[in-house]
Amino acid sequence: MRQVTGRHEALRTTARVGADGLMEQRIRPAGPVDMEHLDQVFAEDEIIELIRRLVKEPIAMAEGPLPRWIMGRTDTGGLFLLLLLHHFVLGSRGGKALRDELTQIVNNLSRGLPAASGLPEAKNPRDFLAEESGGRGERARERARRFTRPLLREISSTPFPMDLCEDALPSESAGEISGPGRRMLGELYSTRLRWRLEKLSEEWRIPVSAIVLGGLCLVLRRVVPDKDAMVWQVFSDAGGTGAKSCVGYQPMISVLRVNAPDEGDLYSAARGAWKATLGSLRAQAPGETVPVEESFRVSRERGVKLVTPFLYNYVAHGGGVLWEQEDGARPGDASSKPDKIEVSYFDNFPGIFFTCYVRRLPGLLQISLYLHERMLGENSPHDLLRSLADLLHGPGTSGAVDSDPLAVLRRVEPQEDWLRLSGGRWVKPSAVGEALASLDGVVEASTEIIEDGEGGKRLLARVRTTDASSDPGSLRERCHGLLDTAGFVVPDLIDVTGGDLPPAGPPPSSAALDALRTVVTRALPSGTWDAQRCYLASGGELAAVPGVLEGLKKSGWEGLSWKDICSHRPFRELAASMRRI
Repeated sequence: MRQVTGRHEALRTTARVGADGLMEQRIRPAGPVDMEHLDQVFAEDEIIELIRRLVKEPIAMAEGPLPRWIMGRTDTGGLFLLLLLHHFVLGSRGGKALRDELTQIVNNLSRGLPAASGLPEAKNPRDFLAEESGGRGERARERARRFTRPLLREISSTPFPMDLCEDALPSESAGEISGPGRRMLGELYSTRLRWRLEKLSEEWRIPVSAIVLGGLCLVLRRVVPDKDAMVWQVFSDAGGTGAKSCVGYQPMISVLRVNAPDEGDLYSAARGAWKATLGSLRAQAPGETVPVEESFRVSRERGVKLVTPFLYNYVAHGGGVLWEQEDGARPGDASSKPDKIEVSYFDNFPGIFFTCYVRRLPGLLQISLYLHERMLGENSPHDLLRSLADLLHGPGTSGAVDSDPLAVLRRVEPQEDWLRLSGGRWVKPSAVGEALASLDGVVEASTEIIEDGEGGKRLLARVRTTDASSDPGSLRERCHGLLDTAGFVVPDLIDVTGGDLPPAGPPPSSAALDALRTVVTRALPSGTWDAQRCYLASGGELAAVPGVLEGLKKSGWEGLSWKDICSHRPFRELAASMRRI
């Protein structure tokens, strides 16, 4: 036990609140290990019951000690050893690794060999961080930038009602949220769906969650008739095709564009989802150090996309050991138990996210959808989940199903004042003009829709600036910092008209900029304030953003959200968006 604990820093790590009020990790030095001895003699079924009881107990990660070792005796005269860990510490492959290491160490000691003989090299999080901080990590990050930035420029806003901000929600009355604007959780529990999808997973060599994602894309294609809206976000560190593959807890951020077929071809949709997932993950840097600017811009998705932390294959529920215990008896696809659908509403979930989780429970498959009800238009969550279940229950062969399981779904209509440009891009011209006018040095901006000669439309922006040296190329580059504005796309053509040169010296300050500087400098490293830079580029941390917003509110200013603070817009442009309370 000392050997294993000394090899893995994760087994000696606790999380506590530091002096600055932020959570920090502390790694204890290697040393003696405490063990709990149980006096009772246990039968095999009693050990299983003990495990079930222990995994339900909450683990206080901030208190420790981590891990918890428990030893007892079996009724056959043997010994058993239990290791209780939080699943965030164990990860996706930690259970197998620790079992293998403990077995190897016991064999070594019984044969008189050194305890660590034959053990693989143990790499700790700090080792990975050191690699990512070096040349290898920088090459991986550059590869991620090359993959992500073109997608950010290509993916445009969509006019469907998914731009959901906090101030658009109804006020709370009598403890209840009524009318549009609620968040909701829809859960589907199915026995026959679990066994059917696992059979399809083995037959198609595609993970179960990729099959669910493909089916969900087909369902949403009927609800949102815009292929460019099918944008997902993937969090995982490992993928497999077997029935027991599960998700890891080390996030990797990537953008996944699934080109699902229009017809109900589940195999093609699932295969496309799996190939796109693999392609996205291969292009990303390992670990959590994906470039900050890309991760924030991807995660916000301009507030109008279906952005999904999709945990593919399974979330480890109850531990891998229990999976093996209940894998012995498998019922067939036919089951007398009907599918169960539960829907609940609440007001404490980010409204712009559409989140899907696939979990394997004992004898059941659980599909959970967290979303905002405005995303569905006139469709009910029951209709969405029932259509998804019917589609996944359909024939396991390529080709459309005989009866349309999506017939009950109705399309969500686009919002007003939106136009479709060439290449499937949607734009709100008024939003483009307002966003361009907010750029520093822009005096006036207007937009015009022109024909492209092939039956499509293009966007022309006419901009008048104070700097006669401004050119369309530099202005187009600055437009990339406005991609988080709903309805904004980078114009196809930009006509720049220069005005008078600005006076020498720094531009004049303003009351809003002074207030922003006073609050933000408390959260930035000393001497890093520059009105022409953004918060993250100046060294600001995400953990300090709530304090910045609270400081602005106390000083009498509003108009900024966490998305504004974390965007690429410089402080001077943010100050232009602030207003007095």
